[in-house]
Amino acid sequence: MNSLVIVAVISLLTMLGDLCIKLATTHHQGVWSAFFVLGVLLYAVPAFGWFVLMRTHSLAAIGVIYSAATLILLAGLGHFAFNEALGPRQAAGVALAVVAVLLMQAESG
Repeated sequence: MNSLVIVAVISLLTMLGDLCIKLATTHHQGVWSAFFVLGVLLYAVPAFGWFVLMRTHSLAAIGVIYSAATLILLAGLGHFAFNEALGPRQAAGVALAVVAVLLMQAESG
């Protein structure tokens, strides 16, 4: 399986886990809610993807790509699902994450 596909799946699962945990914060049962439990499970599954990626890539390279992808997905989720601000500072952070990915790719390519 393509490494970028694995990173995309890992990032998506992490984002869904974050979504569930965010929903659990507003649920009356909190950490005992189904949202929290599902969030924890969604956090655990990406460990298998990390294992596969670490066999063939440096931790730094996949870490930067994963972090950037997760940051972009979570910024979008926060903005569109929870009406969180996406101002100039957040946009600059997303842009710098993309630059970091490009720098890491240039080094390894």
